[in-house]
Amino acid sequence: MPVTFLTGTAETQKEELIKKLLKDGNVEYIRIHPEDPDKIDFIRSLLRTKTIFSNKTIIDIVNFDEWKAQEQKRLVELLKNVPEDVHIFIRSQKTGGKGVALELPKPWETDKWLEWIEKRFRENGLLIDKDALQLFFSKVGTNDLIIEREIEKLKAYSEDKKITVEDVEEVVFTYQTPGYDDFCFAVSEGKRKIAHSLLSQLWKTTEPVVIATVLANHFLDLFKILVLVTKKRYYTWPDVSRVSKELGIPVPRVARFLGFSFKTWKFKVINHLLYYDVKKVRKILRDLYDLDRAVKSEEDPKPFFHEFIEEVALDVYSLQRDEE
Repeated sequence: MPVTFLTGTAETQKEELIKKLLKDGNVEYIRIHPEDPDKIDFIRSLLRTKTIFSNKTIIDIVNFDEWKAQEQKRLVELLKNVPEDVHIFIRSQKTGGKGVALELPKPWETDKWLEWIEKRFRENGLLIDKDALQLFFSKVGTNDLIIEREIEKLKAYSEDKKITVEDVEEVVFTYQTPGYDDFCFAVSEGKRKIAHSLLSQLWKTTEPVVIATVLANHFLDLFKILVLVTKKRYYTWPDVSRVSKELGIPVPRVARFLGFSFKTWKFKVINHLLYYDVKKVRKILRDLYDLDRAVKSEEDPKPFFHEFIEEVALDVYSLQRDEE
């Protein structure tokens, strides 16, 4: 049956797969959106009127998850009889046993995202150095459609097809969507009100165990930096780059931990090494272990997260007040 479900989160790859089939100029392409009126009747009429003299037709059904349940059932029934010269693609974010699964890395899998983005640069004929790649990721995040758009901007901008930190700073827009890093740094930088607010936003879409995991990874990165780096009040770009390469931690995260701010950052950063030591972070990691256990055993673990924020962020906030 010429019907293919395109499942998973990789929207750009779904788009590319369909575009490959459109290279044949004799193909008629029709895109169906959730808000289109009478879409079921339109598809039924189209399938009935196809003849052996018609061009090949691709029907691209986007955002199928947004269709009403009854509409989805009616479409599935309709697709039991599809002419051979019609190919229907159904795009869904859900994953299942049927169809072509096109998945992106999980939001917290930073290393996999960096590999994925670097591959997209290569496929667009561009080379990007590691520092520029990490800065790009910190500005753009994990939306593959936005990633693709910003890569296209860099492709048009770059003359030698080698992307540098300066290119990313100059061209790439910073998308201000709260994510895991925003939340974790709000905690470790003592921004209590922001941390509580971001937790409430994350809670709507993210499993508690994931939030506990990203917090643990955040403070584990800080622990590694404390062990490796000699404490001083100010750090330079060469310091940031060296630590990033030695520890394998993305440049933007190292920069923020060390209090080094990029020109495009509109928020205040602090040098964590002035407020944390190995002993303090060891205790925080033990507390996060207890938090993880609470997540897995308590019916409502949210109060434990707010308590953790208060304990860690308030301590840093108080130290900053003492300096003033």
